Amino acid sequence: MQEVEIDWTYWIERIRPKFDKVIIVRGWAYYNEGVVRDIQVEGSSIIRARVDGTKSYKVTLDLMSFTKSGCTCPYGYNCKHMAAVLFEFAEQAGYDPEEFRFGKMKVARVVDDNLQKPKLKTRLPEPTDSCEMWLTFFHKQYGSAKIYNAFSLEEVCMRAWRELNKLADTWEPTIRGVYDIHVVLYVIQLCNTMTGSKAITYDFYQNTSYYVKRVLTHTREQLEATLQELDVNRAYKQYGGHLKELSAYLADICENGSGLHLYDWLDLYKLLWSQLFQDKDMLETEKTRLRQVLADPRASQQARQVATLGSIHLDISENEDENAWERADSGMFVIGLDYWFDYLNGFVFESQWDRLLTWLRWLKPKMMWNERMYANEFLHYWRLAAEQREVEKEQRDVMISLLPASYDHYAKFLLSKGEYQEWADLCLLLDLTTEHIDAAQLKLVEKANVRFLLPIYHHAIETFIQGKNRPDYIQAIKLLKKLAAAYKKLKLTPRFEAYLEQIVKEYARYRAFTEELRKGNWIP
Repeated sequence: MQEVEIDWTYWIERIRPKFDKVIIVRGWAYYNEGVVRDIQVEGSSIIRARVDGTKSYKVTLDLMSFTKSGCTCPYGYNCKHMAAVLFEFAEQAGYDPEEFRFGKMKVARVVDDNLQKPKLKTRLPEPTDSCEMWLTFFHKQYGSAKIYNAFSLEEVCMRAWRELNKLADTWEPTIRGVYDIHVVLYVIQLCNTMTGSKAITYDFYQNTSYYVKRVLTHTREQLEATLQELDVNRAYKQYGGHLKELSAYLADICENGSGLHLYDWLDLYKLLWSQLFQDKDMLETEKTRLRQVLADPRASQQARQVATLGSIHLDISENEDENAWERADSGMFVIGLDYWFDYLNGFVFESQWDRLLTWLRWLKPKMMWNERMYANEFLHYWRLAAEQREVEKEQRDVMISLLPASYDHYAKFLLSKGEYQEWADLCLLLDLTTEHIDAAQLKLVEKANVRFLLPIYHHAIETFIQGKNRPDYIQAIKLLKKLAAAYKKLKLTPRFEAYLEQIVKEYARYRAFTEELRKGNWIP
C-alpha cells in the first residue's frame, strides 16, 4: 500500500475528468456498498482489485499511464468499477474520496486574484447551431488529441463519442439525431487523423487495424441505431441545411480518409445515402459533385475511386444498374467481388429476384477468376434465385463452371434431384475417397441404391492401399467390409469374391496389408 505514490492534485485534475457524472454516481454507490475487494499494489503505480457487483470483475489501474487501465466488465474502461476502486483506495491512503467524487479539493488554495488570469468559459453546442459550429467545438475539444500506442486510439475515440454525445441529452429528438450523426462522423474523422499521426510507436502500426475496426464497428452500430429512430421527413423539413452540411462532411471524410480503411468509410457513405440523404435536390447536387471529381485531372486516385464507388451506389439506388456496371467495368481500378454482396443481400431482402438474376449473370465472368474465395457466397445467391425463378439449367451450368470449388453445392444439388449416378461420377471425377465425402450423403445414396457406391468404394480401397502405410491399410480393410455388404445386398457376392482374389494377388508383396487382411479374416 505504501509503495504507491499518489499525486492527489493529478487525481483531481487529470483522472477525475475521465469519468462522466453517471459513472461517478454509480461508482460512488459501489464504494459505499463496500463491494471493492482484494486491493493489491504493484510497484509505485499499479493498483489491482476485484469489484463484486452483479458479477465479479477485475480492475487494473495504472496511475502513470491511466489509458492503460481497464476492467473486465463489458464497459471496459473508465467504468463504475474503476471509479469505486479509486474511491476505496483514496480512503485507505488517507485522502478524502468526496474530493475525487466532486473533482475539487475542499480546502482551496489561496491565490492572489490580481495574479490569476480569468478563464473564459467554453461555449457548448446548441441545437440552433450549424454543423460547422458544432464541428468547431469538436475540434477545440479533441483537435490536439495525440496517441502513443494502438490501445489508446480506441480509448480516445470512445471518450470523445461519450462526452460529445451527452451534451445533447436534453435536446429535441430530431435535432438530437442530426447532432448524433455529426458526432459519429467526427469520431470517424478523429480516428482517421490519429491513425495517420506521426507521433506513434512501432507497436501502434502493428496493432492499429484491430482498434480501428473496433471504433468503426461501434460507430456504425450507433449510426444505425440513430437512423432507426430519426424522423427523416421531419429532419428535412426543419434541418435541411444541417443535412446538406453532413453530406459534404461525409464526402470529405471518404475522399481524405485513410486508404487502408477506404471501404469502411464507404460503408458509412452507402448507409447514409440509402437511409438519410433522400432529397432529390441533394441527390442531384451529389451526383454533380461526383462527376466533377471524375472529370478533374488533378483529383487524387483515392478521390476518383471514392467518386466512382459513390456514383455506382447512387446508380444502384435509382435502379440504373447498367450505368453501375459500365462504371465498374471502366478499368480504373479493380473492385473486389465481395463488394457487391451487400447489394445482392438488398435485392434478396426486397424480393427483387429478376434484378438479382441480372446481377448474378453480370458477375459470372468475374467469378471465374475468384471461384475459390467467393464460390460459396455466389452460389448461395444462385440457389435463392433458383428457388424463385425457373433457372435450374443455368444454375447447374454455373456450378459446373466453378468446379471443383462448387463441389459441395453441386453434390447437394444432384442428390436433391435424385441424380445418383451423376453424383457418383462427380466424386470420381474429383478423385474423392470416402473420407472426403459427407457421411450423410453416403448414407442417402446407400439407402436409395447402393449400386452407385460400388465404384466409389473400389476407388477408395485402391487409393488407401496405395498409401502404403498401416493406417491406410486399416481403412482399406474397413471399406472391404462395406463393399462386401453392398455386393451381398445386390446379390452379387461372387463378383466381390473375384475382386478380393484379385487384390490379394496384386498386392501380395505388401506384407503389412497382407497382415491386415489376415486380421480381418479375409485370407487364411
